[in-house]
Amino acid sequence: MEQVTLKTLKKGAIFKRKLEAKTEFIKNHYNRKSLYGPACFSCSDSEDINREIFLNPNTKVFEI
Repeated sequence: MEQVTLKTLKKGAIFKRKLEAKTEFIKNHYNRKSLYGPACFSCSDSEDINREIFLNPNTKVFEI
């Protein structure tokens, strides 16, 4: 696995936030900056689709 920034991954790519982490995430859509929050990517847990996190595009992740 190699460490890359989240914005370089394609939509639908699977990644881990830490090298030894068990949880894998799927990269979803991009949210533009607005009055309600900063620019971010929506990422879903690969095992629990209802669990979602929002990460900065410059976040370092490990591509699988």
